[in-house]
Amino acid sequence: MDIGKIINHLSSRLRSRSQEVHTTLGIGSAQGKILNFILVESVLHPVYQKDIEKEFSLRPPTVTEMLKSLEARELILRIPDEQDGRFKQIVFTEKAAAVKDKEIHETEELLLRGISEEELKEFIRITEKMLQNLECSERG
Repeated sequence: MDIGKIINHLSSRLRSRSQEVHTTLGIGSAQGKILNFILVESVLHPVYQKDIEKEFSLRPPTVTEMLKSLEARELILRIPDEQDGRFKQIVFTEKAAAVKDKEIHETEELLLRGISEEELKEFIRITEKMLQNLECSERG
């Protein structure tokens, strides 16, 4: 059994579903990746343009244009930082959150169709173990 091939195929199908959502929002793949980054990371910590530049190895003017486009589509807002107003924190809008929640809900519902709670727990246990194996091998 080629587990890598199965995981790659699953990942590819999930990316395709995500791309369909980006298309309905009128944004391209690169903007979609940035929006996904903002949606995930801003829940954990404040996100600034520099974070996006670093994460995606992009130049400031490129990121500026992408953020302007996302802002024009009412998917993000740039608000002055509370400590230093020169910096603009990037936050997602209710519109972006609603799209994300809907996409996640529909995708998970589809993925888990016909899968029992026990099977899901076993899948999570095994995939977490696989990730740990990879992380251990990368460290040394």
